Amino acid sequence: KKIRTLEFKSPVKQVMSCRHHEGDAETDKIYILLWNGMLYKCTGAMLMDPEVANDALDLKVAVMEEDDEDEDDDKGEYKGFCVFGKKICIYGNDGLFTADVKDD
Repeated sequence: KKIRTLEFKSPVKQVMSCRHHEGDAETDKIYILLWNGMLYKCTGAMLMDPEVANDALDLKVAVMEEDDEDEDDDKGEYKGFCVFGKKICIYGNDGLFTADVKDD
């Protein structure tokens, strides 16, 4: 069953849910990595609720390259990511990068 369609400036490369994590790492967040390296996060309950309009979602940038604010660049440098607890790990052509999860 299709709940919603979201449009981004770059294709989606990976989606990850943290809803299944246990203990302190459990959170109702869905992360979406785009081909251009932008990483967004959104509350899972809001994303799955058909009564919540797309413009009412709490979709926010979780990680963005410091030297690149051009959301249209399809570099494909990042191959994937994972989130656990308060850390995000992204891997790509230049190696492995970690960042802290921003609190809302």
